[in-house]
Amino acid sequence: MLNLLKPVLRSRLAAPIFLAACLTWSQAAQCADTFNGIAVIEKLDLQTLARGQIHKFWFKAADTNTGQSWNVPVIINRGASDGPRILLNSGTHGDELNGIRVAQRIALAVDPANLKGTIIAIPGLNTSGLLYGNRNFVLSRDGGYTSDLNRLMPGTAGEGDLASRFVGRVWDQLWKGNVDYVIDLHAQSRGTAYPMFVYVDPRSDGSRWIAETLAPDVIKYDAGEKGSAETEFVRQGIPAVTFEIGRPGIWQTDLIERGYQGVYRVLAGLQMLTTRTSTAASSAKPFLGNQFTTLRAKVGGYAELYVSLLEDVKSGQLLARQINAFGDTVAEYKAPHDGRVLSIGDDPVREPGATIVRIIQWNSQDSCKLGC
Repeated sequence: MLNLLKPVLRSRLAAPIFLAACLTWSQAAQCADTFNGIAVIEKLDLQTLARGQIHKFWFKAADTNTGQSWNVPVIINRGASDGPRILLNSGTHGDELNGIRVAQRIALAVDPANLKGTIIAIPGLNTSGLLYGNRNFVLSRDGGYTSDLNRLMPGTAGEGDLASRFVGRVWDQLWKGNVDYVIDLHAQSRGTAYPMFVYVDPRSDGSRWIAETLAPDVIKYDAGEKGSAETEFVRQGIPAVTFEIGRPGIWQTDLIERGYQGVYRVLAGLQMLTTRTSTAASSAKPFLGNQFTTLRAKVGGYAELYVSLLEDVKSGQLLARQINAFGDTVAEYKAPHDGRVLSIGDDPVREPGATIVRIIQWNSQDSCKLGC
């Protein structure tokens, strides 16, 4: 405690804020500092947090090259009684924003007095990507490069580049031992769009239940992507899904509301809520697929789409064409099979290899049982 109080004595103005914040968190974590009056911590122990309260803090995930901190915002809604612990992670990619608002709303809307268990909300994991408006974690090392945090899980806290260390500290010091269920909130990449869409490993019964309860437009059976949060949690026996919510770079209020309602249904299904509150029911059964095909631009040019998200298409149907700067057609794209439109390139300017249209279908072959 004496070491904890030393920084407080340095500044009379900072003392009341720092002391209150650090005393609140001194048992829950190693309190390193405060930022804007919120405690900055380095390790989380849920068992020491007061029940029946909402707690907010910054988690110190890494140092920048100038010795400052990459701090991750965390909201913990600690229920009045014991129960499941659910992680709502968002903003792993810095331009995927809808999930951030879903995580915030859920964490703050549920009355902790009526909650059994704990909601751990991360409203924006990738502080570097959010700062730079970039999908990836932006590093300055070697002249600057970027790294996809959702291919680095569970990271390496004490070695590797900064991105891997960042992920490793989040995994080891913030998530490990504190989580029973996971909803990892995402969106499509810049220049493209998704509807409300869930990836799920069908071998995990708990994960499949979460996916169905969220009631998205589309569910894809998928064995997982190495290094993604969903896959690494499932490998450890923790039910998890990747919840894709719409377009990047904006807040879509209709999809945010649907995402909020879906997560609320999951909380209710886990019997985490002691009072019943109505939630909007899904208007349609999700389309179930296990294979998608992405049509990518053969050449550079302007893409003119003839289909919309969630539209059913037939094999051979003309989906899009590309024109050059003079308006001449330079490429056409037809559906390779029947299916439903899962994603579109909504930025007309498409370089070679960029997504034009992605179609999802159900493939009944055994080889696609877990996704292909």
